[in-house]
Amino acid sequence: MESALVVPQPRLIEYPNDLSGCDFVDIGGKHLLYLCSHSDGGRAFIVVLGFYCGQKEDIVVKDLIEPVEEASRHSVIEVLSRSLTPEYSDAHVFFL
Repeated sequence: MESALVVPQPRLIEYPNDLSGCDFVDIGGKHLLYLCSHSDGGRAFIVVLGFYCGQKEDIVVKDLIEPVEEASRHSVIEVLSRSLTPEYSDAHVFFL
């Protein structure tokens, strides 16, 4: 009976490095962090880190990222394809 009252907390990923090199797009009031490949003539790709959730200070400062849920991935791909340059319209998208 107690398990019905427990609200699952979102899984967070800790990144100990500075994420300032990432690009972001606003989705639903949250920053979605992603990185685009540099074109070398091959097929472009995008790596989606997830939604930025703030920082945590332990021994080092860690950026907290909430991964994109499986059910939301298709809509995230659509948002990215509309917001990026045409070079990335057919890019393969990887989610962490």
